[in-house]
Amino acid sequence: MEASLGRSAPLADLSISDWPWLHNTLLAGEFTVGAMENADLPLGTFQAEKDTLRIYGFSFQYPATSKLEFNPKFKRSDGDVAVKSPDKANIFVSWGDLDKVVKKAPTIQDHAKFSLDRVKKSVQGKMTTLESKDIKVAGHDAVFNHVKIEVPRRGLFGKGTVQEVRSVHLHCDQTHRFYVIYSTATDVNKDVQGRTMQEIVDSLQCHGF
Repeated sequence: MEASLGRSAPLADLSISDWPWLHNTLLAGEFTVGAMENADLPLGTFQAEKDTLRIYGFSFQYPATSKLEFNPKFKRSDGDVAVKSPDKANIFVSWGDLDKVVKKAPTIQDHAKFSLDRVKKSVQGKMTTLESKDIKVAGHDAVFNHVKIEVPRRGLFGKGTVQEVRSVHLHCDQTHRFYVIYSTATDVNKDVQGRTMQEIVDSLQCHGF
């Protein structure tokens, strides 16, 4: 079953909770197919009914229990879509012009580092790298990062939180696009979120159809 674009719902909580900075940082918005390969992320596997999104020459699978919400400003050249689950274990898939990215970050490693550096500067808390490694996605080199961010409490009565951020950065030379797949999670939903992210990464086709 393919997800129809139809009328796109507003992506009101694109950045999850009260983290509006995360979307802009990991998206690289500042820079304004043969057999698929298992990316081997440390996120596990599971069996579930799946839907498929096909749009603008790329596609990926996601759990049928999730819904898609597009940024109202999305278009062929750049955009983003949230895969939103009933458990609030949301995953974001973004795409954009690769030629703009490589002017500031020539390699995929530079691109991923640029994003994490911006996250580190934006959050007023401690960021710890849990894992960082090179992987293969849809035949391309990609970079997987997993960090933990300890967000201090806000205001007199607020309380601190711990969030885990996972991201995959990918450059597709065939379509001259970059892709960023990312998520934030708490201890409550990180397992579900991790499995959904694994499914999206494993099924991503960024060219060839």
